[in-house]
Amino acid sequence: MQHLRQSDTAVEYEPTSTEHRPVPTSFLSEFIAALLNTKPNPDVILPRTRPTFNEHIRYLARLWTVGIVLMTAATWGMVRLQIFDRPGTAILAYLLIIIVLSLMDSFVTSALFSLIAVGCLNYFFMVPLYSFEITSTQDAVALVAFVVTSFAITTLVRRARRFGEAQHAQAHLLDLTPDAILVVDVNRVITYWNRGAERLFGWTREEALGKTVHLLLKTVYPAPLQEIVETANRDGRWEGELVQMTRDGAEVVVSSKWTVRRDTRGNLIGTLQSNTDITARKRAEEALLKSQAAYLSEAQRLSHTGSFGWNVTTGELTWSAESFRIFGFDSEAKPTLELVFQRVHPDDRMLVRTQLERAATHEEPLDFEHRLLMPNGSVKTLHVVARPSLEERGHPKLVGAVMDVTSHKVAYSALEQSEQRYRLLFKFMPISLWRVDAGAACEMLDELRAAGVTDFPAYLDAHPEWIMKAMHAFKTEEVNDACVRLLGAKDAQDLLGPITPFWQPKYLRRLLESRFRNESFFEEKMQFVTLDGRLIDVLFTAVRTGFGFSISGLVDLTELVKAQETLERLQIEFAHAARVSTLGELTASIAHELNQPLGAIATNCSAGLRWLNRPQPDLDEVRTLIQRSLSDARRAADIIARVREMAARRAPARVLVSPHAIILEALQFLRHEVEWRGVTVSHSFLPAAPHVLADRTLLHQVIVNLAVNAMQAMAQVGAAERRITVRTASLDGASLCCSVEDSGPGIEPDHQPRLFESFFTTKEGGMGMGLSICRSIIEAHGGRIEADNGSIHGGARFSFTLPAANGTLQ
Repeated sequence: MQHLRQSDTAVEYEPTSTEHRPVPTSFLSEFIAALLNTKPNPDVILPRTRPTFNEHIRYLARLWTVGIVLMTAATWGMVRLQIFDRPGTAILAYLLIIIVLSLMDSFVTSALFSLIAVGCLNYFFMVPLYSFEITSTQDAVALVAFVVTSFAITTLVRRARRFGEAQHAQAHLLDLTPDAILVVDVNRVITYWNRGAERLFGWTREEALGKTVHLLLKTVYPAPLQEIVETANRDGRWEGELVQMTRDGAEVVVSSKWTVRRDTRGNLIGTLQSNTDITARKRAEEALLKSQAAYLSEAQRLSHTGSFGWNVTTGELTWSAESFRIFGFDSEAKPTLELVFQRVHPDDRMLVRTQLERAATHEEPLDFEHRLLMPNGSVKTLHVVARPSLEERGHPKLVGAVMDVTSHKVAYSALEQSEQRYRLLFKFMPISLWRVDAGAACEMLDELRAAGVTDFPAYLDAHPEWIMKAMHAFKTEEVNDACVRLLGAKDAQDLLGPITPFWQPKYLRRLLESRFRNESFFEEKMQFVTLDGRLIDVLFTAVRTGFGFSISGLVDLTELVKAQETLERLQIEFAHAARVSTLGELTASIAHELNQPLGAIATNCSAGLRWLNRPQPDLDEVRTLIQRSLSDARRAADIIARVREMAARRAPARVLVSPHAIILEALQFLRHEVEWRGVTVSHSFLPAAPHVLADRTLLHQVIVNLAVNAMQAMAQVGAAERRITVRTASLDGASLCCSVEDSGPGIEPDHQPRLFESFFTTKEGGMGMGLSICRSIIEAHGGRIEADNGSIHGGARFSFTLPAANGTLQ
């Protein structure tokens, strides 16, 4: 398509260096040029700048100096020649000087030197000589006549100069135009030929002047020349396209505009012709026409659309190439109505005949569909459109198109089937489905974006009423039967319209925020109030479509939520049972740990009594023993409190806790068990570990369970060195990782996949619930737990991660 981007050839004009470049001149050269009438005319393209006042004063000073010198020299010469008896010679000399000076300046200079000349004539050449006295009326008249003559001649000279400059400027402008400008007389002889004509046709001005224009350029006119000339003379102008020949024999097409020239009496004196080269444009237009024809043919082939013309009077048909292809005939065949009816489906022939007769009789447009039965047995569907042509009255013609819409009919049928399937699925799907018109709400969001709102949540905080306005913008257009049953409606009509009765603002706000972020999918668990007053838990999903509406689904989670609540209660009961079971396993250790402070209290009390039974009681010793007993009592109370906390049955309560404090409290609880089993326990804490949001008792249970399992595993194999290390680490500050590593036998490969399954145990008499409960506790806190044989002591390593809360523990 490059020919579509071509532009007309523009002939660039490159002026010579002297035409547009100001040449510095001296006053003397300007004076000589004016004297010899060779002074250049002002440049109309780059005119000289107006001189300043000081420059003008300096110029006048030089000019007047030269004028005085000339006047003095002329006077001195005539006095030396003693031509007192011939004053006419002096008058002529002075007039010549004044005329030359007038060419260099304005009226002021002419008037000044005219007066000087009058003084010189009176003083040197009129009686009495060498006196300004005028004794004769004849002399006075002569002097006045000299002044008048001087003023008249200099005025005419200045006007002639300005006229010449204007003529030169006009000719110069015509030379600057890229168009070919020429002037011919009444005999078609060239009298003017600008530089644009020289560039376009190749003949110089000297070669073209005096030649007959149509003979020189071998012009091909669109009509007889005499007819064109008569039209131009009558209308004063003529426009048209001409084909002309250049000097080298190339043909050019020009857009020619003629303007007839007449004198003041209205007599024809010639014609001004302006010719613009449109050769490139004409070639582009021809290429465009060819290209358009090719594109039209290709477009018809791609769109399966053929064109036709039908002369109703003669019955003559004309087809495009695509029409032949659609009807399945060779392009050499002559199209006729009989040929058409050979292809028309037998069941549709009456329809086609009726439509054609109505169009021919009433000159009405055609717009109908019919079928073709092709020779191979296939069936095509055509859409025929046509309109009457108004080119000739009384000779009706139809111009139209035939479109092969077979594929469209097949696609439309498939679309109808797809729509029917969608309707059936939508109506009978067991999941509650809504079709919601969200167009108005989307427009509201677009308005906020256009207003520059970028922080949508902050905008909603500042304008909470906007949510209610948006809630009324969502309109329910359609619901299925499952939705009617779920929301307790009598029929679908009860649910159509605004969604206000069902939605809570907090849920709609999150949906709007999702739409503002241009998310195509939204899902959230929420609660709906049904029309019959029930509060139901649902999983709401919304999918945006590109058609201005959304498809939303509601999954009833009410029974599932109840089951989850029941499961959570059972998990709490299991966790409590596991803690009690662990306490049962640690009964001996707990009893021993309680015996120590209780025994110390008994000993201190006995000693105190002995100190009091002395003749001289030592109260200081008694006071010391009482303080020791109080400390041991508090220690025993702490042990009992930890046991009670482990054994208590209560709902989980998550608070911001220090993971290090939890670990140390759990290890303190196992201190006697650790000593009794001969285990060395160490810990390696992260210097700045993040806090976690967790239930303190449940995390105690996880640490105690993992540590007890490790001690039992090491005791089961009789390990010589029994070591446990508890480590903490932070994963990118986003979560806390805690690991319990031992020096036991490790985990058997076939046991590892089932470690956290309920009722799986490797201990004799074990229940298999400890690790399963640990996993449920950790996952309930949003973390995960895993096990491997990566302990630094060569045994097993149990690790769990928890999400970090804001803040860190130093």
